[in-house]
Amino acid sequence: MKNITAMLFCAALFLPATLLSACVSATPPAASPPEAVSFTAVEGVDWRLLEVRRAGGAVRLDWEQLDSSGFGGAFSITFAEGSASGMGAPNRFFGPYTLGGGMSISMGNMASTLMMPLVEPDDLREHEFFAYLSRVSSWNIRQGMLELFSSGGDGSETVLVFARQ
Repeated sequence: MKNITAMLFCAALFLPATLLSACVSATPPAASPPEAVSFTAVEGVDWRLLEVRRAGGAVRLDWEQLDSSGFGGAFSITFAEGSASGMGAPNRFFGPYTLGGGMSISMGNMASTLMMPLVEPDDLREHEFFAYLSRVSSWNIRQGMLELFSSGGDGSETVLVFARQ
């Protein structure tokens, strides 16, 4: 009887300590990886250019001023079923795009209307916008914004940042 009482006493002392140490030393569950963003989140949305980040500094477009100057739809893009379309300043453009592995994308030869602008925005010329689009190599969605990664004429990285219209 003494042996049974001693065993129960020891079990009462050591069992909680053993269980507690098992809980403390347990490996925390691994954090789940961030959800992958699919290009379907980009397609069918009208995107308006907000900013161009380039080696010489960032250009942030003042849409209040552009809207009042008649450039309301300028510097926009929409992706749908392998075709990109949008507006420069003042010309409309369209052409194919191809998705690669991961977040890679390439734009095919773009065609555009050939209207001559009477006035162009000072911070970004239409031909610069079209050149950046022709050199796009990857994309991302960050904080609800579409980022298209391109390069400048000198090969430096340029990021076109778009918001939903």
